[in-house]
Formats: sequence, C-alpha cells, structure tokens
Amino acid sequence: MSVSGEKVTFANDGKVPIRRSYGEHSAPALRKWAAERTESPGPYRPRFMVYSGLGSPEMTAERLGALQELGAESFLLAADLPSQLGCDPDHELSFAQVGRAGVSCSTLDDFAAICAQLDFERVESLGMLANSLGHIGMGMVACVLRDQGATDVRLVMQNDPLKEFTARGTEIHTPEQALRIACDCIAYAIDENLGGAAITVCSNHLDVAGAGPVVALAVAFGNAIEYVDELVRRGYAVADVLTKMMFFLNERSDLFVGASLFRTARMIWADMVRERYGLAVEDQPVMSLMGYAHGLETADEPLVNVPRITLAVLSSMLGGVDYLCASAYDEALRIPSLDAAALALRTMEVVAHEHGALTSLDPLDGSHKLAAIDEYLQTQVKAELDRLNEAGGALAAVKSGYVKQLIDDRRGTRQRQLEQGEREMVGTNILRSPDRQSLFTGSSRGEIDFAEVEESMRKRMQAHRERRDEEALRKALTAVEDAAAGTANLLPPTIAALRAGATTQDIVSATREGFDR
Repeated sequence: MSVSGEKVTFANDGKVPIRRSYGEHSAPALRKWAAERTESPGPYRPRFMVYSGLGSPEMTAERLGALQELGAESFLLAADLPSQLGCDPDHELSFAQVGRAGVSCSTLDDFAAICAQLDFERVESLGMLANSLGHIGMGMVACVLRDQGATDVRLVMQNDPLKEFTARGTEIHTPEQALRIACDCIAYAIDENLGGAAITVCSNHLDVAGAGPVVALAVAFGNAIEYVDELVRRGYAVADVLTKMMFFLNERSDLFVGASLFRTARMIWADMVRERYGLAVEDQPVMSLMGYAHGLETADEPLVNVPRITLAVLSSMLGGVDYLCASAYDEALRIPSLDAAALALRTMEVVAHEHGALTSLDPLDGSHKLAAIDEYLQTQVKAELDRLNEAGGALAAVKSGYVKQLIDDRRGTRQRQLEQGEREMVGTNILRSPDRQSLFTGSSRGEIDFAEVEESMRKRMQAHRERRDEEALRKALTAVEDAAAGTANLLPPTIAALRAGATTQDIVSATREGFDR
C-alpha cells in the first residue's frame, strides 16, 4: 500500500502509516548502504545467527537442528579450547577441557557430524571459530559444503588471528605467520569464488578484553588494513578482498552508542578505503557487519539478563547489522541450556518482526542525540587510528606491545564506574534483591557430563587414527609442510590432508614444520 506514491505499512493497532524511509542520508557510505538495503521490502533485519558448540559433535548437531527448526539461518560453530589451540582431544594439554567451552572438533568427520542435522536448503551461511587455524577451519567448512552440494551457502568464518595476541590468547604462530594463514583463506575464497566472509575482523573481543568500543574499533580497522595490504601486495583487487570480509563489532552498555557504532563504522571504513586505496565509495562493496547482542549479563539473577539482551538486540538492529547473535540468559553460568538458547533466538525474532522496530530503514537517522554520538565516535576512532599508525601499524603495534598497553590502560572502566555510582546496574549496585537465591534464576541447569564427553572423544580419536591410510596421510601432510615452507596457498593441501584423515593437531604440526624450515 502507498500514501502519495510512497510505500508504507499500516501494520499496527492504530493503523498509523509508517514509511520505509524518512530522509536522505548525507554520508556517501550510508547512502550506498540504504540504497542496497531498500531493494527488498522490510523488515530490514539481520540474518538470525547461532553461535553454538557444546560437548561432542552429536550433541552440537542436535542443538543446531533444534534451533534451525525455530528459525536460525546462520551457524557459527564454537570450538572448544583444545580444538582452537590445535590439540586433539587425547593430547595431554586437552585434559579436562574437551567439549567444555565449545564442541570438540579435530577431524573432517567431526565437522560433518556437527552439521548432520542441518537442512542445507535452509542454511544461509556456515562457519567456524578458527582464528589461529583459519586454513583448517575453512577447509572443514569448504569440504562439507561441497559434499552437501550447498553451493549457495555463504561463509561466516571467524578468522582474525591478529587480535588473538592481545584479546583472547589462542595464538599459536608468530604474528607474521598468522597473517599469512588468514590471507591465504581470503585468497582461496576469491580464487574459488566462495560467497560470504572468509574473515570476520573483530572489535568485539578487544572491547571485552578491556579496550572499550572506541579503541577496539580503531585496532580492528588497523588489523583489517594489514590483511588488505597483504592481499593487495599479492596482486588481488581491493574490491575483491572487501567482498570476502565482515566486521564483528560490539558496544554492550548503551543502546544509542551501540546503534551509532555500527553506523559510524560504515562511514569511517568507507573513507579509509577511499583514502588508502583510491577506491571511490560508490565502487566499494557495502560493508558487512555482524553483532553479538550481549547485555552485561550477570550470574546473579540470570533471568534479568533477558531484558538486557533484548535491548542489546534492538541496539544492534537499529545500527543495521547484517548478521546477529544473541547471548543466552544463562551464559554467565555455563554453556547455555537449550531453553535459554532458544529464547535468545526468539528474542531476535520478536525484535525483528514485532513492535515496528525495523519496519523503516535506519529509524534513528535524524536524531540529534544520535548525530552527536556519531560525530564523537568518528572523531575519537580516527584519532586512535592516527596513533596506531604512528606506532607503525597494527602488526608492529601487536609485536611492540602497544595494543596490549592500550587495553591494559582501559581495563576495568565499567567496574570502576559501578563502584563509584557513575553507572547503575539493577541488582548489582542498585535495587538489590532481598532473596537472591530464589528469584530470577530460571530453570537453566548443567546438561553435560564433561568427563564422559572427554572419554568418548578420546576413543573416537583412537578409532579414527586406526582406520586411516598412513601412506596417503604422510604424503598429504608433507604437502602441507612444503606449502608452509614456501609461498603456495595453504588451503588446497590442507583440504587434501583433511580428506586423508589428518587431524587438526597433525596439520598444525605440519604447518609449524614448514614455517620453521
């Protein structure tokens, strides 16, 4: 239906006409983003993403299948700590860690089992947390998609190793080696014409580590420049590289600052690309953004995390993210229960489809408050980027300790503000419950016997090794080592090694041997 020729909706109880757009953006990056987004009708919502992994591959498969039935479209696999560090479940360093902070996944068979209950006709995108193991994680995803004939499913790889050195601590190679692996993944995606994001550059983890959203965004952009520079040096076109990149941003303490952060990021990044690489804004691919709706969750009164997460979802959606995860109300306690994970998904769906939050494109545009926040963030982020460049760029700043010092200087800001009463948090420094043991606890409970999971995964690994063709495996791993020692892309030999039965630990060892030659 239309009013005066303009498309509107009357989908509210008062039948109030709501327009799809309420103004023309002034920033070129936002104009381009708005033009692309309005090619399809609203609601202008992100893809509903699930970031999940627990226990064994079969446990995770059951969880993903259940969440897909509830409407999940994009799936990002959370690997456990041993898998992220390149250790198989029977490695001595894996003891008491298998399946605890994600799913145990060391072989191609494991990853295939994880995806076994997904209907790939309804999967929009698939990826894996593999920051220091980008060639292995992306190799697993590429193999499963090929085997399923899922050529239209897009990548959503979290493959950003530079921030690991200062924000998360799962680095296992030198910064230069990590940079090469990440760029090999992007190059392979370009060469093979794989859709989606071969790398997700994260400010979120830097923010959580203590940097705060402004410094975190600047460092993330600095890291992104390192990846783009390396690929341009290899001869790839800037526009092709940008089509394989996504940014994972976050601000979890203020609805308006969060919405502004995503909008501001689009403007700053477009200007950076234009100034550094000479690519006009109108010729740049529209920046792809992912958000994770945290809401300052606490272990006390976990059900009260539900309204916090709801507002964080709204903030991200008002900022125009393309993909969105939502935290579970019991995530501060344990691996989320199915009930809590399902509620997180429903929260995103309700915000997207009800109450008119996303009926119009960019509904906060024109707000005086948002404009002031936009201006402040742009000024501060650009200043931080200038200081990062003076420190030699992101790679040099990681090696010198400059980024680590930035984070250390800002860590604890939230706690200090709470202690000083500058900020208020319900149930923490105001309105404390007189009966904290029985109110707002929900029904979440531990669902996994981790000792049993670890024992089963050890036996699974032993059986896997016994059925491999050792000669074929040896040749495949030698090819990985040779590629690492030279300049060839690591993805083709890594994929061949996975198909020959190589484990994550096998491939990491071969990669290290090659790097050290």
